Amino acid sequence: MSGAGELRSVWLVSMPFGPLFSPSLALSLLKASLAAQGLPARVRYFSLDFAERIGQAFYSDIAAEGRPPLITLAGEWIFSSALFPSRREDEDRYVAEVLRRPDPVTYRGSAPPVTAARARRIRRVREAVAPFLEACLAEIVRERPPLVGFTSTFQQHLASLALARRIKQAIPETVVVMGGANCEGVMGAEAVRQFPFLDAVVSGEAERVLPELVRRALASRPLSGLPGVRTREGVEEEFRRGTFPNAPTTPRLDDLPYPDFSDFFEQFGVSRYPREWEASLFFETSRGCWWGERSHCTFCGLNGSSMTYRSKSARRAVDELAQLAREHPGCDIQVTDNILDMGYFKDFLPELAERRLGVDLFYETKSNLKKEQVRLLRRAGVRRIQPGIESFSDSVLRLMRKGVTGLQNIQLLKWCKEVGVEPQWNFLWGFPGEDPAEYARMARLVPQLMHLAPPVGFSDIRLDRFSPNFFEAEALGFEKVAPLPSYSFLYPALTGEARANLAYFFGFTYREPRDVDGYVQPLLKALRSWSRAARRGDADLFSVDAGGRLLVWDLRPAAREPLAVLDGLDRLLYLACDAAVDLRSLVESIPARGLGGATVEEIEDRLGRLVDAGLVIQEGTRYLALAVRLGEYAPARTVVERFHAVVRALGQPLAGGRRHRRPSSLTPSHFVVSREGELQIGELVRIPYVEGRRA
Repeated sequence: MSGAGELRSVWLVSMPFGPLFSPSLALSLLKASLAAQGLPARVRYFSLDFAERIGQAFYSDIAAEGRPPLITLAGEWIFSSALFPSRREDEDRYVAEVLRRPDPVTYRGSAPPVTAARARRIRRVREAVAPFLEACLAEIVRERPPLVGFTSTFQQHLASLALARRIKQAIPETVVVMGGANCEGVMGAEAVRQFPFLDAVVSGEAERVLPELVRRALASRPLSGLPGVRTREGVEEEFRRGTFPNAPTTPRLDDLPYPDFSDFFEQFGVSRYPREWEASLFFETSRGCWWGERSHCTFCGLNGSSMTYRSKSARRAVDELAQLAREHPGCDIQVTDNILDMGYFKDFLPELAERRLGVDLFYETKSNLKKEQVRLLRRAGVRRIQPGIESFSDSVLRLMRKGVTGLQNIQLLKWCKEVGVEPQWNFLWGFPGEDPAEYARMARLVPQLMHLAPPVGFSDIRLDRFSPNFFEAEALGFEKVAPLPSYSFLYPALTGEARANLAYFFGFTYREPRDVDGYVQPLLKALRSWSRAARRGDADLFSVDAGGRLLVWDLRPAAREPLAVLDGLDRLLYLACDAAVDLRSLVESIPARGLGGATVEEIEDRLGRLVDAGLVIQEGTRYLALAVRLGEYAPARTVVERFHAVVRALGQPLAGGRRHRRPSSLTPSHFVVSREGELQIGELVRIPYVEGRRA
């Protein structure tokens, strides 16, 4: 208990189903912001307690793995009975209509049916909610904090509301505040209007406004009048005006304090998890989206109404990351930025590469990166990226307002493999106005890409609040936009208007009816085959320069020939197409590339043969070579084993070659072409007359 005259700590709470093995970046920043103004705070991770009650695997399935998918809102439904009376028939309907047999028109393939066993498990977990909330409340009542603030993002809303109501009933003098993505704009205004146990809701970034809000709460002064802070006194006026402004943003991110993660590591350390699991950290270097400021991707609602892009200086970002690496060695660090600051290629990333902090980073990026930029990411410790790929169709990408082409997306996948950066990307479809023929074309294209990283997910588009698809729904070709049926089970006592204001996910129909499920089926089948090939790990397409010849080894399932040998003009053209290049640009660069004397017709004919062989992709007058260069890239053991099986079938064992161990890796030095045109691979196999092989 606090001593006489000592300020009592406010509590900042993370409820289920927030991240389990990561501290909340928002709450950790808010704690540090309060401390900088002499206001003590504690961050409490009740998420850890609930996971211990229901099991880590099940908790993670709901919170992170999408089992069932997020749009079923199963995590929210688990806590809904703690806020509203629950009837058995309503539970049965939720299981039947949302979990087991989701409406294909409303959910559009994004919510595949869950098994009966998992549905039963979800229902059983509801029984753990009441005792869990009582334990949370008992702990809070013992400390009687002057203010409790909840963060609510994704599926944390109902759990936070349920505990907030209990706190207000037990200790009415405690001020209860909520913020986070679920409270932005009209969502937060509706929460204040519907739930009187909330004293205030903060919309947008809270670092600048929360200290004053806490000071007012400690002095028992009114909370109304603060920018971006919703209270019951002012919310009806906001509804009359139809405007719901955010709290002031932090214009200069270098002014932010370093986040204080100490409470999480203390609570994680005494949980049952440290022996088996390593905690991970979130780290931010920017807010907003510089591309969204120019051209907001139609499906994206991540930034809410705070699109303005700001980034930390390179010095501040490196220093903060270095401190994280020192204080939490071995922790995986995921950068929360919606998009990488392109200016970081000039300062932040080179310094990271030089400092060698020993951290592996994850960044979201645009997909039009250059190869040298991908190399720099790797050197700087950025081993995983989420590039905004989403499609290989130029016309569909234009509908998305992505500002990239399909060939650029494939080019990035190839360079990521060559350099050693893992791309984690998604495939989306279902945009009004998209050409079904494009999906048939992409289905034919996928077999040529089996050696590259497949999408980690593929589905119909979601219609999210704050996206252009939501705010410009009619203009973009959507009709009958309404909250997903899941919300009627979360808020059964509220009106349809209230549910619409609280919702983030929406269903829709198309103004011009279209059979999306029908025309994407060939592509869906191809993508699933791609994923299976990636799990096997033995598909590849790589090239190596040897003896003035370019050897292209094709181990893809759809390979026409396992080996193509390119020399002269063919070799130079293939190397020139490492990046997607237009035929006109290729012709103009002939002298510089040593292709003098070749006519446009001859170049087009040679490229056409490479396209027919499946080694180059053509989009109009642009060409992209698909093989990954051996060197920086070294094939996986599964590929090496398959490669040796192929070369044994093609060639002849060298005398005494069986006495040598088969190499477990491949490098350019393994390939030697003699003057006579024979290819020798290591000390094992020779393939005679290699110069006679052509693509």
